[in-house]
Amino acid sequence: MAIAGDLSQFKASAADITAYLEEISSLAIALDQQAFEGILMELVRAQQARRTIFLLGNGVSSATVDHLANDLSKSGGGRLVAALGFGMRALSLTGGMPFLTALANDISLDAMFCEALRAYAVPDDLMLIFTARPPHKNLIEAAQLGRQRGLRIAAVTGAQPEALAHLAHALYPVPSQDPDLVEDIHLFLCHCWTATLRQQLVQPVVFLDRDGVINVNRPDYVKSWDEFQLFPDVAPAIRRLNEAGYAVVVVTNQSAIGRGIVSAATVDQLNARMCSLLAAQGAWISRVYYCPHRPDDHCLCRKPHAGLIQQALAELPIDARKAFMVGDHVSDIAAGRSCGLTTVLVTTGRGAVEECGANMPDYVAPSLTAAVDWILQRHRQ
Repeated sequence: MAIAGDLSQFKASAADITAYLEEISSLAIALDQQAFEGILMELVRAQQARRTIFLLGNGVSSATVDHLANDLSKSGGGRLVAALGFGMRALSLTGGMPFLTALANDISLDAMFCEALRAYAVPDDLMLIFTARPPHKNLIEAAQLGRQRGLRIAAVTGAQPEALAHLAHALYPVPSQDPDLVEDIHLFLCHCWTATLRQQLVQPVVFLDRDGVINVNRPDYVKSWDEFQLFPDVAPAIRRLNEAGYAVVVVTNQSAIGRGIVSAATVDQLNARMCSLLAAQGAWISRVYYCPHRPDDHCLCRKPHAGLIQQALAELPIDARKAFMVGDHVSDIAAGRSCGLTTVLVTTGRGAVEECGANMPDYVAPSLTAAVDWILQRHRQ
């Protein structure tokens, strides 16, 4: 009798599960594509500008934002970390529970998220709010503060977003009054956003030539570290590109290898020391590509051919539509133009604008600093 009773109870539970699956499936199938893409574009915009993504929510939603912060940092930006050396900055405000509870106790529950944001957030950061129930006052006040401070606001809610509907730049309201179902759909959406970012996320990029742009160009080639002379403005210029969201990739002709003047191992060591020196000053180069051939080898990787740039575009999660080529010679400009890149000629090396002919650059700059000024001005526009 006891076994039969247990089996009967199990059958009733199975029926409940079936009903739940049918209800949750209907909500998942009715995905609001426009709202989904609106939140996705906010995540992409924040990442491409290298801004911080702040996630916040109350109750069970606090577990959702912890989950998403982990997924974005580990999985959503995983390809970027592996290929470019930096990933997504996603921070769950509920993850710092000692700090948050201290704010709630010492100031107020309503103001705790605002106080945390005052400590951490800067303009153009993204605030992503999750709430399965009508939003608590602390979420609404956080969104209001974010608007005042120039943050982007996105919200994923239930059927009653209330004031968040007017405060959010992007909103996904799940059309259900059942908070449990809404929470489950929130997790489903989080996984969908993470999976999409993992496959599709790319960064804007600035390609730099090396000799004549990063370091002084020598007519007898750079053969040792003693001969490597870094321009003094290069580290701050590259750091500014990094801070604006640009990956920096070096593409350089190194025919001294093919001429037998220097070994490939020595060039590798020089490039590694260059990257380390710049990284110590906060300037990050994601990758260095070089052509070792002489001009008479007629290879396709030596600039003005586009082989190095094409290889980088094929291998790295970078966006050719938001790409610049900065070089000191017409060969750099020709290679960039052939890939549809915006091009900048700097006059710190061996080239001159008069030599460009049909390969005129989009801009001529007296230094890498001036080139970066122009790139970032276009970026802001």
